[in-house]
Amino acid sequence: MVDKVKQIETEHLSFSYPGGNAALRDVTLSVEPGEFVTLCGLSGCGKSTLLRLLKPGIQPRGEAGGRILLNGRELPAQPDSCTAAAVGFVMQDPEAQTVTDKVWHELAFSCESVGLPRGEIRRRVGEMACYFGLEELFGRDTSTLSGGQKQLLCLASAAALHPEILLLDEPASQLDPVAAQNFVDAVRRLNHDFGITVIAAEHRLEELLPISDRVIVLDSGSVIADCRPSMLTGQLPAGHPMGCALTAAQRVFRAAGGKGPSPVSVREGRQDSLCREYIAAHPVCSGDRTVEKSAQEPLLSVRELYAGWGRTAPEVLRGTSLTVRPGEIYAVIGGNGSGKSTLLKAIYGIVKPTGGRIRLRRGAKTAYLPQNPCMLFTRDAAGEEAPQEMLAEFGLTELSGRDPLDLSGGERQKLALAKLLAENPDLLMLDEPTKGTDAASREGFAAMLRDIAAKGTAVLLVTHDTEFAAACADTCGMLFNGEIISEAPPEEMFRQNYFYTTPMSRLSRGI
Repeated sequence: MVDKVKQIETEHLSFSYPGGNAALRDVTLSVEPGEFVTLCGLSGCGKSTLLRLLKPGIQPRGEAGGRILLNGRELPAQPDSCTAAAVGFVMQDPEAQTVTDKVWHELAFSCESVGLPRGEIRRRVGEMACYFGLEELFGRDTSTLSGGQKQLLCLASAAALHPEILLLDEPASQLDPVAAQNFVDAVRRLNHDFGITVIAAEHRLEELLPISDRVIVLDSGSVIADCRPSMLTGQLPAGHPMGCALTAAQRVFRAAGGKGPSPVSVREGRQDSLCREYIAAHPVCSGDRTVEKSAQEPLLSVRELYAGWGRTAPEVLRGTSLTVRPGEIYAVIGGNGSGKSTLLKAIYGIVKPTGGRIRLRRGAKTAYLPQNPCMLFTRDAAGEEAPQEMLAEFGLTELSGRDPLDLSGGERQKLALAKLLAENPDLLMLDEPTKGTDAASREGFAAMLRDIAAKGTAVLLVTHDTEFAAACADTCGMLFNGEIISEAPPEEMFRQNYFYTTPMSRLSRGI
């Protein structure tokens, strides 16, 4: 019997960043041509490091051991004519990967960078625009695109090189549920239609595991599971934090005592008799909770707010109104580009409103976490950014000597939160606070926010993470077309919504 060709192989791969922090430990694995592999694990487990080591030219600085083979040949440290096109990479933040001013320029840039002839570039650009549905955006400025559109453009730009392998580093972490699903569908089509090998590092497994051939779980730089998604519930050690990152169907199957292969998708879970029986007997598993609205006077009142980004740009907020009371957690949900971040910036004073009113209780102290937490860091060491007790509460003590900019995305989020909470604000405003964080950290953070709110601090957050909103919010407001069109407790909001809802609500609907 002939052995299958291994497209990617790592042999006893290890890597340490400057300063001795080990990111990978003796990682040996292989990926076959055309496989779709999901790479997951807790924040800081080594996912992004492993992906970057597979792409010449963006490999991190540090001390590496072992070998990486591409199609049987050792992978070079710098890109050559072969590997530059063969390995495509899409980052977590589309802003960091978008380098030109126009959509068509961005599609052509990757082809120009490897020296393709002009006629070939025009043909590929046209093909990619059609395949990804970007014709209507073709002449647009990249700065005017929504987050979902930018991420799709980054994917199309990488695909224009006709790569053999596509590496995705948490590509859906900044996308709303609809945009995330559209992006994942586009990746699935590339994998199915062209046989492109996909390795995707992601915390949100609900969309990826149902279409994956394999899932690899890293823990502290080592592989602890490598299997088909349906076998993951049995391969994860009992009590491991990654258990709460499983899909809704897998979590219900595990809670019901299921053994062997588990359902993975919502459809499979709704068809599984064990899951249906468990859901019917335990309706609380929907993950939603009922809360009572506080009767206190508002800490923050926003009335008919209008705001935008300059005289020539259209207003993003057009009549937004909401109130937040002391001790209340208010979560704003909605699509990319709906104005969620603009709302926080207008309240904090970064964006000047063009109409309406913002009233904050006199003397109230506010704190604001932007989408890019690096904007808050001013020191060379994480231990200098926040008190030691806050670092300990977020599990960052061992990283206190590291440069904040060298931390993983999830670790940066936690450090920024630790710094803000040390100020004891009356109103805490958070822009996508769970971006880049693992499911276990999100659960812990939700509990922490509830504790903070119980002491009187109000929290206003915007998020695409519906499960996080369901776990911690007292009130959810849906922002659409510049205004809050619906406001309700999480249980009611996510029971009624069809797309902007939790996976558990989709699984249990009607059962």
